[in-house]
Amino acid sequence: MMIAPLAPANQPAALAYLRALPYRNALPLSNATQLRGACDVLVAEERGHVVGVASTYHDLPIANLTFAADAGAAVGPLLAALADRNPRLRAGPVWALLPADRHSQLARHARFESIEIEFQMVVEPERLLVPANHAPRRLGPADAPHMSALAQAAGLTVWHSSALALGPAFGCFDGAQLVAMAATHFATAEIVEIGHVAAHPDYRRQGYASACTAALAQAAFGLAPRVFLMVLEHNVAALAAYKRLGFRTMERMFLSSFVL
Repeated sequence: MMIAPLAPANQPAALAYLRALPYRNALPLSNATQLRGACDVLVAEERGHVVGVASTYHDLPIANLTFAADAGAAVGPLLAALADRNPRLRAGPVWALLPADRHSQLARHARFESIEIEFQMVVEPERLLVPANHAPRRLGPADAPHMSALAQAAGLTVWHSSALALGPAFGCFDGAQLVAMAATHFATAEIVEIGHVAAHPDYRRQGYASACTAALAQAAFGLAPRVFLMVLEHNVAALAAYKRLGFRTMERMFLSSFVL
């Protein structure tokens, strides 16, 4: 087995491998395309065929990784090579969001410290229900201070104004105050992830965040044929709100903290 960094020579085969399952491979696919400049991506090949891809995203404040591997034998070498290149993956807890089979593959090489269930929820254009009670508008660079203030008030932990460069964002205002928003985690040619969904504590359960999410989903379908978001299993209110918009659960994922 040969493991090498993603490069022009192996990129076409690696992307074809990931694109075979665009929903399940959304995170590794984004790290190999739109977010490539902020990621370390490794490709495992055997007999001239890609058998796995692993990556870490450097701009998160926590150590993290993701991978896709058909053959369990590729997982150990991929993770070891990724950790050799990125020492913080061995320095403390690492986070990963993986479907059940990959979580089981990881379990052979890691000691889990915490595990939560998170649902990947998807929506199709014909199923998307757009609320009529609010009128979100598209947000731009001039709105970044308002978005950062809302993120702080709402308790978002991974918000950064650089998200505005990754794809559309929409917000609802009450006068001059931004009271809810939804932004883009990444937007590839195959799939868009909605994230940074937030409502000010004083404006929750009034439909503002749902209106922003629906507006963003509409815009996202102009960029890619697939749109999804992630929501924790215990966030019952958010699950119900997204279902009302037409989202359905695609996959049950494991959000894990672990030590390699």
